[in-house]
Amino acid sequence: MIRIGKAILFIVLLSALSLIAADVPSSFSATHYYILSLGEMPIDLPALIQTTQSSGYSVIDYGAPVSGESGVDSGRAVSVLEGAAFLLVDHDRFYLREVGETYTFTVRASELGYELVINPQQDLSVNDALGSILMALQQLGILGSEVNLDFASFAKADLKGPASPAGAPMDSTLYGLVVSEDWFAYAASKLITQAGLRVEVVAEKIPGGVLSSEFSDYVVEETDLLVKLLLPIDELLTLAKSSSIGYVRIAYQPLIP
Repeated sequence: MIRIGKAILFIVLLSALSLIAADVPSSFSATHYYILSLGEMPIDLPALIQTTQSSGYSVIDYGAPVSGESGVDSGRAVSVLEGAAFLLVDHDRFYLREVGETYTFTVRASELGYELVINPQQDLSVNDALGSILMALQQLGILGSEVNLDFASFAKADLKGPASPAGAPMDSTLYGLVVSEDWFAYAASKLITQAGLRVEVVAEKIPGGVLSSEFSDYVVEETDLLVKLLLPIDELLTLAKSSSIGYVRIAYQPLIP
């Protein structure tokens, strides 16, 4: 079981509180959700599974090949994803979510390691909410190498969603997935084919472009100009920024799960 000492956690929280006082709004608004970087997070997944199960979390493990044949019962998967607290493991990645009375928090893989998503149901003190969440994560053995309080906020009522960042040519719907509060609900609403923490996408290569070998394990089909992949959501931005890729989009015909 991975544990981070109370002294280290105290230093992290103390640093967080000083940043809150200096630069960060004092409250989380119920009209927005927030994404904070946790940085790199080496995790012993078997230990995390054991710890979360003993703490009352439902656990589902997608030990799936890239074809998407996970062996996970779809009915149970839906039941777990609708639960109040669950851990989903997909190979070397995890997605942890807990729904509380006043906020929901999620820890998930990101382009820079892991990130924390906070969705308040009412206006909350940043100090109180963040302190409570970090303490809960510490009890589970989860805490990244950094807690970046220069967080991004997203309006819940913004139906259009944010534009894709410069230098990452991709379908705005896919970028909306990357920064959505709930990957699973968003993918289902947009008819994006998803298996565990991966989604089906098509990358359009530039003429003469060669897909980077780091994505080879996720390739489903490939031609001279197109590559279909079942790609981890946290890798979407990295793929779009690849010099050999001109555009990343949703597959036009979603697979039936």
